[in-house]
Amino acid sequence: MARACLLALLLALPGCPPPQVTSPIPPVSTGKVRVRVFTEPSPVRVLTSVGGFVFASTEHDLERWDAKGTVLPLSAESLSGTEIIAVASDPARRRIWVLTDVGLGHYDTAAEVYREQAAPPATLGLDLGALAEQGASLAASVDGSVWIGTKSGLYYVSEQGGWTATAIKDPIRALARTASGWLFMATADGLAARKPTGETVRIGAAQGCAIVSPRILVELPEERLLVIGTDAANHERLAIGKDASWTTYRALPDVSWDAAAPRGTGAVVMGGGRLYHLALAVPGRVRPLARDGLRLLAVAQAGTALEWQIDPLDVQPPPGAVSLNAADDQILIGTRDLGTARYRDGDVRPRDWLRRKQMVQDATALTVACASPRDCWIATGGESAWRWNGESFEAGGPDDQIVVGVARDPDGNLFGIHRTGTTAALHISRITGDKWTELPNLTIEAPGEAPDIAFARFANATTLWLGLRYRDGIEMRSAGVAVVDLEASTSSMLTPAPPSIVDVELRGSTAWFASTAGVARLANAQLTVWTEADGLRSDIARGVTITNTGSVLVATGAGAARWNGTAWDFPAALRFGINDITATRNGQVWMATDRGIAAWDGKKVRRVDTRRGLSENTILEVATDQYDRVWARGAGSLTLISQ
Repeated sequence: MARACLLALLLALPGCPPPQVTSPIPPVSTGKVRVRVFTEPSPVRVLTSVGGFVFASTEHDLERWDAKGTVLPLSAESLSGTEIIAVASDPARRRIWVLTDVGLGHYDTAAEVYREQAAPPATLGLDLGALAEQGASLAASVDGSVWIGTKSGLYYVSEQGGWTATAIKDPIRALARTASGWLFMATADGLAARKPTGETVRIGAAQGCAIVSPRILVELPEERLLVIGTDAANHERLAIGKDASWTTYRALPDVSWDAAAPRGTGAVVMGGGRLYHLALAVPGRVRPLARDGLRLLAVAQAGTALEWQIDPLDVQPPPGAVSLNAADDQILIGTRDLGTARYRDGDVRPRDWLRRKQMVQDATALTVACASPRDCWIATGGESAWRWNGESFEAGGPDDQIVVGVARDPDGNLFGIHRTGTTAALHISRITGDKWTELPNLTIEAPGEAPDIAFARFANATTLWLGLRYRDGIEMRSAGVAVVDLEASTSSMLTPAPPSIVDVELRGSTAWFASTAGVARLANAQLTVWTEADGLRSDIARGVTITNTGSVLVATGAGAARWNGTAWDFPAALRFGINDITATRNGQVWMATDRGIAAWDGKKVRRVDTRRGLSENTILEVATDQYDRVWARGAGSLTLISQ
């Protein structure tokens, strides 16, 4: 009876639901595809160095990296709160200050201990949770305390934990402190400074600083400060000075500056996709001509001005560079998606990378389910699923659960498949926004330990097919296909079915299977299996897809096999090892290979590899979403290919 019901479900499979509005990916040969690679879930917003360590701050994590590239995630070990608002180093005391959405504290690099300060008193009216949305800045004080710049003004927190509001109520965007104790503030009304005596002064046109909207402050040697921002006409400007003597410069040609950090006797600045060194001009030195060189033109000045010059560095910033730090003989560039690139003196390209690769840690598979173009869940079989908002990823899913897969039904509902530890039971939750609600009275049992899935496909609005796998020692073994009726909260095994299934494609009343024992088709209650004895080049199939014209293509280590309706043929262009395969609705076939991602339009094969933006060439899996985008997983990265 159960077998008859399963066959009836198969015969009732609907055709593919109509795709949601989106433009198909153009052929790779046009050069119009967008390749975005992720090794880290969110941008490296702040980089700082102290005590021989590099500290990288993202929205939710603070990472401590040593010289060997070993990481200690402080957010998991020590810090309270879930969002990192601001960090600042105190080199004199070899410590770093950290402000989160629930508290303030400092990490001592010598003792390797984090100490949390007392919470701000309620009478102060300072809501740290609100600062997570508004932003804040930190600057270490000369006495071991710390300054906090917020949208509501400046606050002082003593080393003993006392919180004090100051008379400065202007919104503050950035802070910087000089060795003598001057505290500079980038405010909404221009540059301001608090002297060690407590007096506050404004630094503007009368002092030679024509920047009215400062956003970056960098301490320079000899009590000088570099200020980057815009003037009254919204033009990019740099200002350098101290006390009441400042000079404002325009860069020729104009550059929009992204980040800056002190280095040696000057600073390294980043803008326009290049890195430059800003330093005092050497008397008598003739600057060589450079095609991509810059000149600084003074546009405002007060007092005696020193001559500063800016020269391009022979350093290629990585894609998506957003933050910058320089320490000893190295330059560090934080990126949006790829972690932190590390350069030594003389390096044109990164010598190495500081990356945790959380999204692909312990990965076993790749499944994608999207609620909208900028709201997708990705599961790789690790400790959590990852929710993508179009810009960055955030860990999610049920607490203390391993998320083995996600899926989207034909009506647009999202579901997640998960388990507790290594238990043999899988559970299913409905996903609404960031909330996961487990479906009651529904458990899928699998033999062995640590079960997961090779695939998750909806046959119709209520029937989900799961390719079960389980761990047997160090090996993963197939456990068949579980057919789950979400409406009735029941599951049973698909029969007949080939052994060792790794992938499936469903079209109408037919299911095509890729397995390690050949290729199989289930149609009209009949199972047909093809192996090398039937003309296949390899019995070990790794993936299966169906194109918009109905062609069935199977990926193997010996190339792709194509069903022509009566027999298998083997396109000459696809006779290379393929790890996985999928098709987009414009007829292109996308393949995961050991030489990157290959795209075939029926005639030519084009490749997306490390020369076109990938961080690695060995790609293990590919998948598509309903917006016709291609997602790919490597051992250390995720890739998204879109228009």
